[in-house]
Amino acid sequence: MVIKDKFELLNKIPNLLNVPPATLKTLELEENSPRHVFTFLTLKQKHIKHFSKDKIFKFVGNLEERENIKVIDFEKYPLAITLNGPTKNIIINLKPFDVEDVASLNPSDLFASVMYGYGFSKLINKQVKVSDSYAKPIIDFLTSLLVRAFGKEYGLTEIYSAGIPKLKFLLSCYIFSAFFGYANNDKLLRKAISVAPYNYQPERDIILKYDYKSINEFLKALSELKVMPGIKPHGFTTKIYRWYGITLLAGFEDCSRFIMAISAASVGGSKMVPTFISKFNERAFGQIVEITKKVYR
Repeated sequence: MVIKDKFELLNKIPNLLNVPPATLKTLELEENSPRHVFTFLTLKQKHIKHFSKDKIFKFVGNLEERENIKVIDFEKYPLAITLNGPTKNIIINLKPFDVEDVASLNPSDLFASVMYGYGFSKLINKQVKVSDSYAKPIIDFLTSLLVRAFGKEYGLTEIYSAGIPKLKFLLSCYIFSAFFGYANNDKLLRKAISVAPYNYQPERDIILKYDYKSINEFLKALSELKVMPGIKPHGFTTKIYRWYGITLLAGFEDCSRFIMAISAASVGGSKMVPTFISKFNERAFGQIVEITKKVYR
C-alpha cells in the first residue's frame, strides 16, 4: 500500500504533518486535552453504535495511550485528521469542523475523528497491512460514486453505457498504481482487466502514456480517452468537495485515507463523510467496511 506524500487536488498540502514538538504545543488548548476527549466521548458512550466502539473506548480509556491524541486548531491545514511525524501523535484538527473546543463538537464527529485517527495511525505505521487483493471493492465502489457524481454530465447513466467499462478499467489502472504501487506497464493493464474487463488492446499504447500514480494524469486520461471529455482537476475537485466533503476527497489520492473515510461514513450521525454514500454500492461499501474491521480487532 502506497502512502501519499502530498495531495495534488489540495494544493500540494502534505498528507502527514511535520510540526516540531514546541510548535505543536502552541496549537493546543487545555480544554482540548486527551482527558477532555475521553470525558465527552464517555458522556455519549451509550448512544454510539459502531463496530469499532469497544476498541476506541479502550484506547481513550487508557491514560497512557490517549496521550497520543493531540487536538489542535490549525488554520493552515484543511484536513480534520492526520499524524505528526516528529511526535508520532494522532492529530485532530478542529478547524474543518468550525469549532474551537471538543465540547462544541458533535459527539458522533468526535468519535469518528478518534476512530479515523486511530485507524489511520495503524495503517500509516504498517501495523495493519492492506494488500492489492482488496482492490476490487474499492474499484467497484468508486466506479459507482463517479457514475453518480458525473454520469449525467458525461452520458454514463445508462446501465449499458459503453463508457462505464472503460471508466472502471482506467480507474483500476489508477487504483492499482496510486494505491498499490504498480508500475506503468503491461502488468498494470493485466491487473486492471482482472477486476474490470475491457478490450484495451486497440488503445494499449495510448493508455500507457499516462502516469497512473497521479490523479491529475488519471483525470487527463479520462478526458483525452473520451470517457469524461474535458474534465479538469479543478472541476473534479469542486464537485467531490461540495457533494462529499474534503475527507473523502483526500481519500481519492491515498489508500489509507480512503479506507478510513469509508469507516467514518459508517458512523451514524457523523458529518465527516456523508453516510448516504453507502447507498451508491451497498455490497462494495460493506466489503470495504469489512476491510476496516481488521484495524480495530
